[in-house]
Amino acid sequence: MFTKSLSKKRGVAGAVAVAAATAGMMLATAPAAQAAPGDCTISSGSSLSSLCTSGTGQHRIHAVLNPLDPRLPQRIILGNWAPVGQTSVASNPWGAGYVVSVWVDRID
Repeated sequence: MFTKSLSKKRGVAGAVAVAAATAGMMLATAPAAQAAPGDCTISSGSSLSSLCTSGTGQHRIHAVLNPLDPRLPQRIILGNWAPVGQTSVASNPWGAGYVVSVWVDRID
């Protein structure tokens, strides 16, 4: 009876040691922290653009335009997804006076 009890204790201790080692390996191989793009600026004119200079991930310019003819619906324009440090650009066919709102979409 004593040997059965001792072998059960060794089995539990071994399982705990394996679990601790596995957890340690998972922590050692964790990916680098990511942060949404930041420090973003918006420029407008014949095109709209965004540039983000901090963080990781990607960003794009996103805008809503009023049409030349007020009977028509508003138009949404989207820039390309761009990594931090590169510019996202969207064509603005109607000019800056028709921009209702503009912002930067961001993903990690």
